[in-house]
Amino acid sequence: MKTLIFSTSTGQGHNGASEAVKDALESLGVAAQIEDVLNAGKQKSQAVSHTYDMLVRKAPNLFGALYSLAERISSSKRHSPIYYANALYARSVYERVNAHRPDAIVCPHMFSAHAVTFIRSKHGLDIPLVGVITDYCCSPFWEECGLDAYIVANEAVADECASKGMDRARLFPLGIPVSERFRSKQSKAAAREALGIKRERVLVVMGGSMGFGSIPETAALISRRVPDAQVVAVCGSNADALDQVSAINGIIATSFTDRVETLMDAADVLLTKPGGLTTTEAMVKRVPLVVTSPIPGGEQRNAEFIARMGMGLLANTALEAADAAQTLLSDISAREHMLDAQSRHVSQTAARDAALLIRDMIERKEADTACGRAS
Repeated sequence: MKTLIFSTSTGQGHNGASEAVKDALESLGVAAQIEDVLNAGKQKSQAVSHTYDMLVRKAPNLFGALYSLAERISSSKRHSPIYYANALYARSVYERVNAHRPDAIVCPHMFSAHAVTFIRSKHGLDIPLVGVITDYCCSPFWEECGLDAYIVANEAVADECASKGMDRARLFPLGIPVSERFRSKQSKAAAREALGIKRERVLVVMGGSMGFGSIPETAALISRRVPDAQVVAVCGSNADALDQVSAINGIIATSFTDRVETLMDAADVLLTKPGGLTTTEAMVKRVPLVVTSPIPGGEQRNAEFIARMGMGLLANTALEAADAAQTLLSDISAREHMLDAQSRHVSQTAARDAALLIRDMIERKEADTACGRAS
């Protein structure tokens, strides 16, 4: 058995979910290959990703307005211009499908879900097609897809998707898949020793792969408010933020890190923009959480959902973020209630459960095909 996972790089969360599903499938003996759907034809993923990053950084309100427009025009009863835009490269995607001849296709992004939906409508693609929605909301345009199954964060998200016209029987509230390494947890003391941190309280500020939000202001405020704590700021590709944070005495500043899971284990509180994957990684780790500076649109929906379910505190400004961090540091009951909410609403086994579903769908399809041949 083999699967083809079509991701893309508009934010790294889709790639992270893809890797998590790939690893889980391979642990079950199912081969898996990840390809960027936007690179199926001409190399354009980098250009799309750059445009996305620039729009979010330079004109977040415009991005939010476009997202709101998308929510208004997205419908299960018709196809949008976005669907037809993704259909433009469907022929190239179909060539990749024919080259790999997978037993199932996984789509952790709406772009690839549109493309394979179009392929199925034109060519009768007769293998299981599985979507993975990596937000805590029903993101626009997923309603237009014609896949066999959709993996969503939890029952509440499944209900929202169904309310927008998606088939409830095809919605599987298994959780957002994250890497297996986020399931294990080491003690704060061990994590801090591994990172070379000697202070007894640690606060981590993150802004995703693009370093979005008020990272320098938030880190500086927290450092002044809690002078005995070690503040760590992860700035991603935001060179300006890295320069500003690096100039503040006592704060550890870095661009990217491959030790996110260790930072989360070390943290008394994590402050991060509410990307679906990063927040899920933190909640799988059961870390007290402040969601900060959400990108208007999907991340705002994520932040509102996380706060509504009691899984984190929402802070729209650096001052609110510092206040929220102090509240969690000083209130053990608030932390315990938050971690309990995370345990109730966030699965630690989503990647494996998704892989089991995909494998079972392949096996059922193979059995149905064999029965058809026999008859």
